[in-house]
Amino acid sequence: MLIGKTAIVTGASRGIGAEIARKLCEAGANVALCSRSAEAVAQIADMLQSEGHTAIHQAADISQKADVEAFIKMVLDRFSQLDILVNNAGITRDTLLMRLKDADWDTVLQTNLTGTMYCTRAVLRPMIRQKSGRIINISSVVGIVGNAGQANYAAAKAGIIGLTKATAKEVGARGITVNAIAPGFITTDMTAQIPEQNQKQLLELIPLREFGRPEDVADAVCFLASDAARYITGQTLQVDGGMVM
Repeated sequence: MLIGKTAIVTGASRGIGAEIARKLCEAGANVALCSRSAEAVAQIADMLQSEGHTAIHQAADISQKADVEAFIKMVLDRFSQLDILVNNAGITRDTLLMRLKDADWDTVLQTNLTGTMYCTRAVLRPMIRQKSGRIINISSVVGIVGNAGQANYAAAKAGIIGLTKATAKEVGARGITVNAIAPGFITTDMTAQIPEQNQKQLLELIPLREFGRPEDVADAVCFLASDAARYITGQTLQVDGGMVM
């Protein structure tokens, strides 16, 4: 489905990002992974390589423009093309707004929103030159409905949806689609830390009565990256079991 394509996945060292990288590899893409953790992202890339896939990696903090530019250059030097960008990297610094420190606001916005912008901006020229490309931004249902204790995260994820729409309008005529995915409650190492009672309460909000899996998000990414989604752009696909309607 994606044979011969080159894909980038940020925040690919664990959870949803690692599963997205795996699914893109299984679809035939050459995948470049990045993460702030050099050791963790190397382990994921090595595992994919051991399964016969083409996967390269580099440590990069997407909140730093220089890191992003160096990573994109490495990918282009290796593959000479760039077809798919998945902006998945993100962090949380949760607390109520009245207690929120300026540094925690700035850090979350800089990584989740500005970092997504850095990566998107860096791939536009090569995609425009080849007159094709797929950009997929991982937002969140929190960016649509908000969540107490996550003002910074919600603002960043809502900003990603706005960024997605604006970019889609700018580059649509160049053969590039730009879409967002808004996951709901997805079972990962991070969400496993939520107390069981809270998880039960969340489950009651989901019509499908089950939590999502990382592969549910990864499958949606593969669809939006494929030719089957050629006429879809500027959209936000909610992968949430009906949690937000």
